[in-house]
Amino acid sequence: MHYQRALHLAAALILIVAWGGAGAAAAPGDGAETAPASTPVPESRNSSLWDHLEAQQQATGDFEQLLYSEGGELLVQSCGEYRLLRPGFFRWDIESPDSQLIVVSGDELWHYDRDLASATRRNARSPGSFSALELLAGDGADLRQRFAVTELGDDRYRLVPVYAGAGFSSVELQWRERALVAMVIRDRGGQEIQLSLTPDPNAAPLTADDFSFSVPEGVEVFDAFES
Repeated sequence: MHYQRALHLAAALILIVAWGGAGAAAAPGDGAETAPASTPVPESRNSSLWDHLEAQQQATGDFEQLLYSEGGELLVQSCGEYRLLRPGFFRWDIESPDSQLIVVSGDELWHYDRDLASATRRNARSPGSFSALELLAGDGADLRQRFAVTELGDDRYRLVPVYAGAGFSSVELQWRERALVAMVIRDRGGQEIQLSLTPDPNAAPLTADDFSFSVPEGVEVFDAFES
């Protein structure tokens, strides 16, 4: 049980915060992974990707998340609800098979394990940190400098970080009718997260207040916030 809970948290943190850190965009030869040389990616060719990201200022819906080992073994299957508000707000609520909540609001990241009655506060903007989900909530101009893009067709794109120290090796994004519906994140250890998103087209508009977190009474708090 504790092993499974740890895997659920690890999968969520791969998505939300890559604690390995990412510096400024790296120059060739700095050890950063780049797009294949045979696939040039001039910005004009991939303008639709950035248009998609800029258009998605907020989102609400359900998710299903699958975490696979390097060898292709299914390690974790979970589902729940998500909310996104650009820039800098994210809520990831795992409902099954256990109950955990991760909330990013500005500089703070809270992880609340309802079953264990514990909450941990972290710095979501620690120096050099960057994550796969900051693709959805980050600044567009900065993102263009951080990733090489390959258009795969049918509104699907692969992004490879071109800065040193990224905590993941690639991200694939799939849109349908101007909504993001799938992500595939591959980490440096060979694990893969497959994420299916079902956006709610009738969701109410979001505000920063929708991403506030107050520690419930009786919950043990661990403060791991570092400037």
